[in-house]
Amino acid sequence: MARIPRLAAALPLIVVACAAALAADIDERLRKSAAGLGQREPMIRIGLAPVHRVEIGSDGTFRVLDPATGKPLFKPVFSGTLHVVAEGGPTGEVPSVYRVQVAAFSSEQAAEAELKRLVAETGIQGVIRRDPDRGVFRVRMGTGRTRLSLNTLLERLRRAGMSGLWVTEEPAEEIAGVTLRLVDESYDSFASGLNRVAIVPRKGSHLEVDGKPYRGLIELRVSPFGTVRPINWIEIERYLLGVVPAELGPEVWPELEALRSQAVAARTYAWRNLGQFEDEGFDLCATPRCQVYEGMKVEHPLSDRAVHGTRGEVLFHEGKPIIALYTATCGGHTENGGEIFSEHDEPYLTGVPCRAETAALETLRGTVPGWPLPALTDATGAPIARDAAILAAAGVLSITELTRERLSAPLTAEDLRRWTRALATTTGLTAPVGDPGPVDDLGRAAESLLADVGWTGRAEVLLSEEDLPALLRDPAADKLPETRRRAIAYLAWTESLRPFGDGSFQVDRRPARSRLIPSLADIGQTYEAFGLAEGVVSGVGATSLRIVRGKGEIRLPLKRQPFLFGLSGGKPVPVRELPLWPGDRVRYRTDPAGSVDFLELRPPVKGVADDRSSAVYSWTRRKTRRELEVSINQRVAVGKLRDLVIRRRGVSGRVVQLEIVGSKASTVVRGFDVRRVLDLRELLTVIEIQRDPAGEIQAVVFAGKGWGHGVGLCQVGAYGMALRGVGYKEILAHYYRGARLTKMERPPG
Repeated sequence: MARIPRLAAALPLIVVACAAALAADIDERLRKSAAGLGQREPMIRIGLAPVHRVEIGSDGTFRVLDPATGKPLFKPVFSGTLHVVAEGGPTGEVPSVYRVQVAAFSSEQAAEAELKRLVAETGIQGVIRRDPDRGVFRVRMGTGRTRLSLNTLLERLRRAGMSGLWVTEEPAEEIAGVTLRLVDESYDSFASGLNRVAIVPRKGSHLEVDGKPYRGLIELRVSPFGTVRPINWIEIERYLLGVVPAELGPEVWPELEALRSQAVAARTYAWRNLGQFEDEGFDLCATPRCQVYEGMKVEHPLSDRAVHGTRGEVLFHEGKPIIALYTATCGGHTENGGEIFSEHDEPYLTGVPCRAETAALETLRGTVPGWPLPALTDATGAPIARDAAILAAAGVLSITELTRERLSAPLTAEDLRRWTRALATTTGLTAPVGDPGPVDDLGRAAESLLADVGWTGRAEVLLSEEDLPALLRDPAADKLPETRRRAIAYLAWTESLRPFGDGSFQVDRRPARSRLIPSLADIGQTYEAFGLAEGVVSGVGATSLRIVRGKGEIRLPLKRQPFLFGLSGGKPVPVRELPLWPGDRVRYRTDPAGSVDFLELRPPVKGVADDRSSAVYSWTRRKTRRELEVSINQRVAVGKLRDLVIRRRGVSGRVVQLEIVGSKASTVVRGFDVRRVLDLRELLTVIEIQRDPAGEIQAVVFAGKGWGHGVGLCQVGAYGMALRGVGYKEILAHYYRGARLTKMERPPG
């Protein structure tokens, strides 16, 4: 009889052990099912977004299995679509609760000790939450249904001398008793009574989850909060096929070496974080919280090559895979990991410049010599050199006409007819015939131009009589015949005919040759007649140019003296020589022989950082005080915003310590929390405060660079390095200092 209490005390442990053994058996069965589909070890489980109802489809047939027995459920085989519903779960949003986060520890024991101390001192109950993203245990106190309901607790804890407090949101208590119901296309349904089912496609087929295709098999599992969590069981190498193009799109960043570096970083991240969400039955999530995974729909031949070409390669440091953080755009310099994430103060996550060394920059630059085109203007003083050059390259104007003297001479009917005939040949329009008529004033010239290119109908249909005074705003135009007024007004409407400084068009004067050059260029561009293309420079040779365009790189010969345009104030200006670096964006045209005869630098020009080609390399954001107070008080509750004081910047210039001064309290926020509390793209920013006469904050302007957390590999920077000829191993060595590249086929240890 003495044994009975001991056995009773041991029963919970026996139940837990049996449940763990059953889960292990189920997982092994699922691995074998995935292997039967051609998936090879090592396998990874990717948790897709939880939903209340999920639609399963396939390009073939599929089975639904009880993962505990391996036996089919409902029907032997399915085709078409199947809906799976969480029965007994919430129908709306999963309820949340709010708590005050007071500390974080790397060990659960340390967190428990701190919680015990705080409960004894304050009498406030708390919880410990494991953060799978950071691998830490967070101590949280109190409970509230809204953020504001915790303000009193925040103030009390601050008075007790606590700092770094943070209001955090988490799901409410777990929901028990939820099971999965299957509903087929005929609306027949089946209550499985299970909280896990496995969906296995026919070999050679794939499954679709809410219309998105995935390799491997899909497990559907009831989440702790009563929703359906699809989990994709897939071989790691095939998983990467849906990660690399989702993280670094090969259509936008088509450099194989950059994609290879992304593949290694993503593979390393996956190995390092296997089992990150083990409590919920999967390894990694499919969102930016982990790394983005989009399944088969984003797979691309170029990123496939990157994955296959680096198969099994993982970055190691001190015997284990590194924490391979990566960021979208670092703004020219990455940051020390510990400054942004205190738990990631690793020697290989050191802030580094995202650019070539100074000496290397000089060797990378190439200079293209060109035609000595003068800075041409029309009669109003507006620049027309670019329009004239593109017309000359296309054969509408002759080279000899590209002088100030020739273009300032009076326009003749013969000039205009010669130009419009050449333009018709270039655009494929019908060439004008018959007597061109005189062009002794602007009205006649405009009317003749529209007639020659077949645009008279545009002026007649698209403009009403009432529009003309507003478009012209020139009393002298009122004396012209209606057809001539309408022709001038239409060209003004397209903004290719500009008024003089006094607002007049000088309609009664014979126009100079330069006057209609912008209109001719506009007509040609309307029909895409000039063959202009855009790309990114990857190299400049003595007689050729390498351009990354579309899905790959092309080499283009240079005409002996092409028309060249640089930038001044964001506008094109003719230059005799055009210096170019890898990564510069250009627009160009090729002649019938395939040689570049027109080349212009495209904005923005952002220096020589490897990530400068990103659209968010630099940015400006203005936020009103009220906007800031909403995001700040959701987290730290300081009341009315009084000031933002930068206490410290990191090695890259990022704000890594910010004091927020409010009417009720002041607090210091550090690292990544600064970005979250201010709701900014990045922390590499300048803070400029606008105040009213009373000294109250009106708004704050943030002028910054980059997008992301700024730690580890810079994705666009890797592209920039690849453009200048750097291989993926060197890219990885640059961003992860001291890490070692190793082949790996199974988990360490």
